[in-house]
Amino acid sequence: MSAKELFIRYLIMVPGIFILSFGIAFITKAGLGTSPISSIPYTLSLIIPSITLGQFTIIVNVLFVVAQIIILWGKPGSIMGRAKGKALPWLEAIVQLVLTFALGYGLDLSMWLLKWFEPHNYAAQIGFVVLGCCIMAFGIYIQLIANVAMAPGDALARSIAAVTGKTYSTIRVISDSSMVAFSAILCLIFLHALTGVREGTVLCAILTGNVIRIYKAIGNRIKPTKNAQ
Repeated sequence: MSAKELFIRYLIMVPGIFILSFGIAFITKAGLGTSPISSIPYTLSLIIPSITLGQFTIIVNVLFVVAQIIILWGKPGSIMGRAKGKALPWLEAIVQLVLTFALGYGLDLSMWLLKWFEPHNYAAQIGFVVLGCCIMAFGIYIQLIANVAMAPGDALARSIAAVTGKTYSTIRVISDSSMVAFSAILCLIFLHALTGVREGTVLCAILTGNVIRIYKAIGNRIKPTKNAQ
């Protein structure tokens, strides 16, 4: 891969991170929980209000990077679709850590920009959760197109998919559901109510992977058209 192509890929990836963070904030502000991938940081921020959602996101995502290193340790690059090298190059791990801070601060910025946004009509809240899922999934899809590095939570799902041989969308649904379950346990233990995990969270767990699949299908249909031209 040439330096020019790598630069272009990173240019594609950067807006994907901020679209992702805005989608997460949009879902959270809808008032029906948050996205599954942010359910643990959000629940922790409710338990310890002195630490923001973005800050807890940074902490949790650093752990996700460590988990990837453990899962992919010693695996060849071919398992991740690379011609050579390691499955998780150190450079990519470092980039993911940089993206972790970008995602965390981008999330806090998005929450601040949406501080006025507090829908109270239940139907509108559900609609905004669905819209937020579409925004978030599009951010993830852009990262998949860039194919240089992803936000740690998404990259962890990709790593598990590569090792198990399952599709990314399938693993994403499973990982999201697991995070929701763990967050629910934290809520019940420390908050005595499912404050951070609600129907919006479950809806995101069901929708996100499927919406990404739709984006992929649309992208695959567009590619042949471009080649034909």
